[in-house]
Amino acid sequence: MFLKGVLLILFSILNPEDLSTLIKQNVNLAFYERMEIISERLLNTPYKESSIGEGQGVDADPPVNLTYVDCVSFIEYVIAFANSLSIEEFERHIRFMRYGDREISFENRMHLPDNQWFPNMLKYGYITDITTEVGGSLAKDIKKSVNNGYFYISGVKIPSDRLIMRVVTIKYIPVSDVLKVVNKIPEFSIIRILREDSFRPYVTTHLGIVVKKKNGLYFRHSSRHFGGKVVDTPLVTYFSTFEKYENWKALGIGVYRINDIRKKDAE
Repeated sequence: MFLKGVLLILFSILNPEDLSTLIKQNVNLAFYERMEIISERLLNTPYKESSIGEGQGVDADPPVNLTYVDCVSFIEYVIAFANSLSIEEFERHIRFMRYGDREISFENRMHLPDNQWFPNMLKYGYITDITTEVGGSLAKDIKKSVNNGYFYISGVKIPSDRLIMRVVTIKYIPVSDVLKVVNKIPEFSIIRILREDSFRPYVTTHLGIVVKKKNGLYFRHSSRHFGGKVVDTPLVTYFSTFEKYENWKALGIGVYRINDIRKKDAE
């Protein structure tokens, strides 16, 4: 079972620092304080692309692996931790973020960020798109389509009926305007980095969260290009790297609020 596998893996990785205990110790804190605790605890965690799997089958990597993270699993762990009262709830949130209501398998995982992962996260209420709220009249749209009857992930052919949406409209703030709105981005928002459309089956290439320090806003993210680990990069500094994206130009950013699912469940 998925839950049993997660528990065994979590405890072996976190021993002696037990994630279950960490969750229980912080359940009475405010939602954003819980996000701060877990995201700060994950600072300096090494980056590893595709750090998770199903524990068996096509991708035998563990379902939860806090020894390594990529940019997506980092965000998933932060959201799951902040929304959980127990290790069982943590597992449930990870499952819904990765598979929705589908059976757990490599083919059913939300691999593509634009046509799977983000639509699924919005569907289950984990996040809310606030790009237009932040960008106002500067916000624009881009459509991303997957037109073939299938797509490939790690050499595995996956039928397009696994997509949440074949065509998706994504709100974004153009690269030329991001510095105009940087101070309007709320703390602990997700920043979604978008590139220009291409032959690739995605335009989203990176994610992170915004944290506030005494000297300004920072981008907390897991990146191979920034030390190969979870780091805090000054937000303005990170945005300045967009001009270096020569082979695949940066388009802009999307901004998303992370929601307190526990509050919604109680209403």
